[in-house]
Amino acid sequence: MIKQMISYDSSNMLRSAVGIYGADKSVFRKNAVRLNKARKELEKEWKTEQQGWLGCPDSTEDIKAIKAAVKKCAGFKTCLVLGIGGSDLGARAAYQALKPKNSAKNLIFAGANTDPDELAGVLDKLDLKTTLVDIISKSGNTIEPMATFLIVRELMMKRLGKENFASQIIATTDRSSGALRELADKEGYLTLSVPENIGGRFSVLTPVGLFPLAFAGIDISKMLAGAKDFREGFFREKPENNPAAQFALLQYLADTERRQNIHVLMPYAQALSGMSSWYRQIWAESLGKKHSVDGETVHVGSTPIAALGATDQHSQIQLYNEGPNNKTVTFIEIGKFAHDYKIPLSAKMIKPLAYVAGKTLQQIIKAERQATAASLADSKRPNSTIHIPEISAGTIGGLFMFFEIATALAGKLYGINPYDQPGVEAGKQAMEKILKREP
Repeated sequence: MIKQMISYDSSNMLRSAVGIYGADKSVFRKNAVRLNKARKELEKEWKTEQQGWLGCPDSTEDIKAIKAAVKKCAGFKTCLVLGIGGSDLGARAAYQALKPKNSAKNLIFAGANTDPDELAGVLDKLDLKTTLVDIISKSGNTIEPMATFLIVRELMMKRLGKENFASQIIATTDRSSGALRELADKEGYLTLSVPENIGGRFSVLTPVGLFPLAFAGIDISKMLAGAKDFREGFFREKPENNPAAQFALLQYLADTERRQNIHVLMPYAQALSGMSSWYRQIWAESLGKKHSVDGETVHVGSTPIAALGATDQHSQIQLYNEGPNNKTVTFIEIGKFAHDYKIPLSAKMIKPLAYVAGKTLQQIIKAERQATAASLADSKRPNSTIHIPEISAGTIGGLFMFFEIATALAGKLYGINPYDQPGVEAGKQAMEKILKREP
């Protein structure tokens, strides 16, 4: 078992650091019963198979199917991944963080938009003869990836021949029904199944996210081990002591008690910028709801913002430090980067920069994170920091589980269903009406 690798420093979310804009230090003890009840609800959903995402690290059947599919597709150099939202952002985030050096395999992502110029840029770079296409859609009705897929499929039929094109397609879809499943069975695509009881934004640790990552040479077993380790810790510890539970509670109370309804996630590592985008979706789509589970009109949810340190110190922090005090900021700090560089001693020649001579970039980026957190706290702006020792398959898997648990827990605290998305469906229906009446 991987040692628990994720810790959470919430000290700058408390009144001792930011005054009336923070929570009292007794907040975890006072909400222990509430958190424990929410945890039991999550466990019940998992054990009764209402929701399956907590069980992803245990799915040996899926892992066998993924590894078998990767073996069958070993002859391809590129995998074109076509998905949107939860069928896209998780794999993108993990690939950005974990892409192997000098890998002979490559992932390219499309289908998350219907921008024709973007698609042209992707297709111009593709050698279809050496490309595997992974179309991901549980229903086969999602217009963005399916429209892109139908265009790519047509190109493949023309360039590879009607007898050959299907052997270069893998469909990740519903096990037994839906438009894509029907097409895959009819044309003979290789298929992987999306678990019925796992929604798209919680599906990164299913074949949806794991197949393309395994194709690219990423150790998905270590990702799942990291996720499992964090999950085990969550159910082993008192919930008020668990990082994900603390995070969920503090963000919920910041929103509901102090009107801090904008939440910024700001990793200090370029490789984790995709994690912020994935997190932005799971938090927004899960928690932004009109109705409670009891049917009451509530209009709840905080707005997640994706930022990047140290880049956004020079574009967003001015607002966060001196603008409205309606935000919380969460940093992700890396203990040790895979590489490092030392600033030459010649920096002493430039007087304003003399103090960094001999320092390393790791020292500088850590100091920037610490300084940003301190300056926010000095301005009475609540902030917190998630610490991981390094960027690895285990820590990335753990982070996915951290945010999935935190999001689901926050849903319980808000009293809403974190697994549906009626607001998204309304937009889809409106778009369909528009397109049906246009020639």
